[in-house]
Amino acid sequence: MNYQRPHYRWDSGKGMYVIMTTDLTTPDSPSVPDWMRKASTGAKVGNIDSSDLKPPQLKMLAGMSPEVINGTPGASPGNFWLTIFNQNLGHSVTGTLILLRKSYQVWAPKGVGGQGEQKGPLASATNGVSWDVPNQVFEVRHPNNPKVYKWRIGKLVTDHGATQWGTQNPDDPRSKPIATLTYNTLWVIDLPNGSKQLCAFTSSRTAIKPMQNFLSALGAHGVDHYFQRYRIVQLRLTGPTGDPFFSYEFQYIGNIQDQREGQHMQALYEQYSKSGFIVDIDAEADEIRDNKAPAETYADKSDDEEIPF
Repeated sequence: MNYQRPHYRWDSGKGMYVIMTTDLTTPDSPSVPDWMRKASTGAKVGNIDSSDLKPPQLKMLAGMSPEVINGTPGASPGNFWLTIFNQNLGHSVTGTLILLRKSYQVWAPKGVGGQGEQKGPLASATNGVSWDVPNQVFEVRHPNNPKVYKWRIGKLVTDHGATQWGTQNPDDPRSKPIATLTYNTLWVIDLPNGSKQLCAFTSSRTAIKPMQNFLSALGAHGVDHYFQRYRIVQLRLTGPTGDPFFSYEFQYIGNIQDQREGQHMQALYEQYSKSGFIVDIDAEADEIRDNKAPAETYADKSDDEEIPF
């Protein structure tokens, strides 16, 4: 299957570059008649912009990822996966970071029925500062624990100690915060056939440390982040019980050399900084909450070093 390299067009009305298409069929494909190719002008389907377009999700597959459990062809733990296209990208991905959005979510405990089985979060703070719907109370239970706990959120993410350890289970001061930190990032990655693809990449829980290390190093290279190129590489690690799990790290590999490509990346940054981007809620939920591979078990232990006592 051939994937089309994104095409950009300057929209004078918006004063920015816009992506014309990322369809699977290339303009010179035999399936596109010559008359149709000549007659096509890049017409818009309606009054939409980039904020209406949901890019595919880049994710690292784990043993409990739906693609692995469902036996999707090519899906195996430890590999990077591109949703929508259902494409296995192997153990590393190369690309450029376009934009980052920091947010928080409240996820109900899984495996106890009721709210714990819903797909989406109980609450979200999409701006990373204040809850979208403030001043809520959620009654939750934990697996193998009949007691009902009340989780409270105020206006700000930090209200009621929602970002502090011990709030998921007040009887256990070492339990995690009820507010889960999430980084949603927008990337342009290289596909195996040489084309480029815009995609979203969610980092949370065990991926917070690699992402924060990456963000700390972004300013060390003397140019804006959208001119830099990175390789995201699989890491195979071992938990305290000997169970393997997968993580990743970001490796700086240089800067974009082609001026036109650099201009495209800058235009995408300016465009999506204004409009934002949509993250597939199902893929986000899989990444944040449903991954119960050994990495999650190990994270419960390794995160202890961050508990402030």
